[in-house]
Amino acid sequence: MIQVSVIIVNYNTFQLTSEAIASVQQHTRGVSYEIIVVDNASTECDPGRFVEQFPAVRLVRSPENAGFAKGNNLGLAHATGDTVLLFNSDAAVRNDALTLTYQALVNDPKLGIATGQLRYPDGRLQYQCGRFPSLRLQLVELLRLQKAMSAEKRGEVLLGTFFGHETPFRPDWVWGTYFHVKRRVLAELPGGKLPDDFFMYAEDLQWCYAVRKLGYEIEYVPAAHILHHFAQSTKQEKKLNQLNMILRNEDSFLRREYGSWSTGSYYLAKMLNLLLSGGGGAANRYLAGQYRRLLLRQELRTTTNSPV
Repeated sequence: MIQVSVIIVNYNTFQLTSEAIASVQQHTRGVSYEIIVVDNASTECDPGRFVEQFPAVRLVRSPENAGFAKGNNLGLAHATGDTVLLFNSDAAVRNDALTLTYQALVNDPKLGIATGQLRYPDGRLQYQCGRFPSLRLQLVELLRLQKAMSAEKRGEVLLGTFFGHETPFRPDWVWGTYFHVKRRVLAELPGGKLPDDFFMYAEDLQWCYAVRKLGYEIEYVPAAHILHHFAQSTKQEKKLNQLNMILRNEDSFLRREYGSWSTGSYYLAKMLNLLLSGGGGAANRYLAGQYRRLLLRQELRTTTNSPV
């Protein structure tokens, strides 16, 4: 049996996707695996080039750009592995990460998802371990209660940038960049697939929430090393569009799972936190304004002059 089905969704990123495939083939030694590339109707070049360059890869062609989540579900329909690794096209493993996260999954029946340590090309950490949105945690920050905690406790409670990401941990949610999940856990989700109502952005939050609701945990495995380019050169206007899409998707998720009253209370605390924070300046004021608009159920503002 194949132990890991690696699914990579490609949309006009032939070179990066090729590097992602090559990294898996170069570094993976301890598990059997297959690589499935789902091409989301790319126009950059003929996706058949993937098979020409990597004959062992299985290519799945989508007739349309269905988005990240649906693209992964399309790949999932062709996967035969005991576990499934959703792997971003702009990422690359730097060691035998697949074996490390696979071993974490199979050694613990309570574990549903495993991920590794993400770094930018220049070596900086990416702070991907998070807590689910919470009024309680917003109040902790708003009242500056974290200042009374030790650095270790602060990282454990708040995660995100407060957590050093150097030690194993079980967070509430992690990014979808390197998302290793048990196949039988996916089978327990509605329709036997990942939620895919979001075209892209915030789907990883939704996925982790769905898996956690089933009673499974998430393991952060820092020994598994992954490089993640993370679109650092994205133009300002595109960043704004991405931000608005993230906020809209999170709003949809929160109102569905938390209810309107809890969501509104969270937005109010978040807004105050941003406005009263000692740093951030104009960017924080802009974000606070966006949360105010969400609180009032108004359309999110878009401006190319935003400091975000």
